[in-house]
Order: sequence, then structure tokens, then C-alpha cells
Amino acid sequence: MISIGNNNFKTAAAQFDGGDAVVSIRKRSSLLRISLSFLLLLLCRMLTLCHSLGGHSNGLRHGQAMKAATTSIPPYPVRVTVMGGGNFGLALATVLGRKGVPTTLLVRKEEIANHLNTKHCHPRYMSDIQLPTTIVATADPKNAFSDATYVIHAVPCQFSREFLSTVKDYIPPYTPVLSASKGIETGSLGFMTDIMIDCLGPDRSYAFLSGPSFAREICEGVATAVVIASKDLFLADDLAVLMSSDTFRCFTSCDVIGVEVGGAVKNVIALAAGMCEGLGLGTNAMSGLVTRGCTEMRRLGDALGAKPNTLSGLSGE
Repeated sequence: MISIGNNNFKTAAAQFDGGDAVVSIRKRSSLLRISLSFLLLLLCRMLTLCHSLGGHSNGLRHGQAMKAATTSIPPYPVRVTVMGGGNFGLALATVLGRKGVPTTLLVRKEEIANHLNTKHCHPRYMSDIQLPTTIVATADPKNAFSDATYVIHAVPCQFSREFLSTVKDYIPPYTPVLSASKGIETGSLGFMTDIMIDCLGPDRSYAFLSGPSFAREICEGVATAVVIASKDLFLADDLAVLMSSDTFRCFTSCDVIGVEVGGAVKNVIALAAGMCEGLGLGTNAMSGLVTRGCTEMRRLGDALGAKPNTLSGLSGE
């Protein structure tokens, strides 16, 4: 095996003028072996992550600015109100309901609330998914927020300002709000953090959830990892512990703008990639689009003060 390799090196060297080609080819061969070793190491790390998401470890770490929560329940009484009865609102309510956390789902129509309370499924969204009985739906914001410990906002970004203006008077002062909505408001070019502060005021703590998370897969119990970012790290930790389970793992971060940028821009890249596939433009075009899109995302994040590592993590995936 070694003699064959040496003959190949000699043959290649003969095609060039001098022995430098032999050294160059040997260096490339070494680099190839190193690259293959790195890929194997990366694969092992990915398998370890999937194993951990299956509930066999709660010691995952992703740098000093991001950590994984345990899957326990807070030692104090908790009631959560989820604003928005769409797919993602249902998914997050399901995560909490399966942990036994009393959860109120605020929907727009009373008939939908009645359907959810009697049949424990949504008549329109993921109607084949059976929801936990710990979820109670209502169309009355006064009842929904009266005893909420935490509020989760799951209304689409472009409709958030209008929706929040109708319920803001019912949300108790200083009650923390977790936004699971992603995007940039077309009118103001603001992120969800800007909309939240504009509508609900600066005198409460906010957190923001992002990550590769399809609502149906969450409801079906498929292993999912997300990140919760907040300037109030105690709030981020509390929410991560509250929501983490064997199949839904929450990491925490203090880089709010990084998580917001990643959550908003990655969806645009994903849509464009889907268009490439649908138009039959080929793998080359899709790879170029995704690569350049990620570069633009990092540039935007850098301009807005985001940490580069955040955009390489869950929020940018």
C-alpha cells in the first residue's frame, strides 16, 4: 500500500519540473485525512446532541453565552397564557401542557375556544393532534391574563402590533413576556423586541425564542432544540427550565439582537431555498443562495451588534 502511494507521488512529480510537486501532493493528502477526521468528529458530536435531546443528558453546553436547561418543573406555582391559537401557539401550549403546567390559550373566536375545550384539538390547525387536557382555551383576554405568571406571544410578527394593542390593558404589570414570533415589521422595520416595548412598555422583562422548530414535529414529540434569549438571564433560565422536556430542549442566551436577526433572516433564506428547489434551479444555485444568504445574515447581525457565534447557532439554523 505504501509502495503504491510512493509510485503515485513519483509519477505525479515527473509531470512537473522538480520535487516540489511531491511535497505539495503529500501535504494535500495529509489535509484530506485531517478533513475526513474532522467530519467524523463532527458526526460524533451531532450524534451526541441527538442522544442528549432524547433525554439522556442535561449537561449540554454551547459556549459561555448559551447553556441548556434541565427538564424539571419550577418549585413555585406557575400558570402560562399563550397568545395566539395558530400552529406555533398550539405547539408551545402542548409542550407546557404535557409537563402538567396549567396553560391558557387565548384565541380570537369563542367557537374555536369551545371546540378546543370539548374535543381537545383545533378545528383548523393540526386537527389530528390531540392536545393535553391541561390546556384551557378562551377568547376573553380578561380571563386569560388574570392570573398569568408568564405570557407567551405567538402571533405572527406583521399582526403583532395590532393584536397587542387590543390586549395590553389586560396583561398584568411586570408580567414577563416570551415572544415566539419571528420577523421584521414591514412598516417600522423593527424587530419583535421593538414591537413589544412599543406596545407593552419598557417596565417588564422580555425574552425571545428562536430555533429550527416546526410546530407539528414539536407536537409529535420529535427531538427539538431552541434558544431563549433575554437581557434578564434569570428570566431566560426560568423559562428554559419551565419549557424543557425530554424532547424539547431550551438553551439560553443574552444576545437578544443576535437571536432576533437569526430568527428573522433564516426564514427568508429558507423560503428562497424552497423556491430554488421548486423552480428546478439545481443544487448549485441553492448552495450559492444559502451560502451568500448566511453571509448577508452575519453582516446584518454584525452591523446591529449581534455576536457572530449566535448566528452560527440555533437561531440562525
